[in-house]
Amino acid sequence: PEAFKQVDASRSAFAAILDRLVKGGQTAAGDAVPPSPDRVLPTLEALQKEWEKSDRNVGILLREQKNLVGLGAAVAQVNGANPQLLDLAEQVQALKLQSGAGTREISAAGHLVMLTQRMAKNANALLSGETIDPEVSFLLGKDTNEFRTTLTALQQGSAALRLAAEKDPDALAKLDELGAAFKGYQESVASI
Repeated sequence: PEAFKQVDASRSAFAAILDRLVKGGQTAAGDAVPPSPDRVLPTLEALQKEWEKSDRNVGILLREQKNLVGLGAAVAQVNGANPQLLDLAEQVQALKLQSGAGTREISAAGHLVMLTQRMAKNANALLSGETIDPEVSFLLGKDTNEFRTTLTALQQGSAALRLAAEKDPDALAKLDELGAAFKGYQESVASI
């Protein structure tokens, strides 16, 4: 949020200085500046045209401040929750391996581990590019839904995924813990 204040102040300062260069006027220190000579006006006019483009973009940036700050906060929440989600998913996978679960159950647990990493990667990709790729946002939502579906299938069983409901109390407790951790994570992704 502080950066937006700095951008707004810089925008105003640049516009005022450019205007004084062209027309002349008082500086912030109270000194009078004469209008620029005719020989430099073509250069200043070219600068003004470039400034108009930048000024429009800064205006868009400032209007979207709430959304951009919200996006940054949501991605920070995803990043903060991701280590716990990854750890719990890995624990579920380890319990499946230790209990001699079937290939489908072990694979589904491994899929949860992979999804934790892909969701975090996609959330961070939304902040790192020059423009937001709608495909990344779509994939983040898709992975979140897939995580929820796989988690529920491991807990309750799923005919579609050919997974039986979890019967081992330790594994079920860990899946429930993972589900509780995922709830907050899912809310952050939904806000994105």
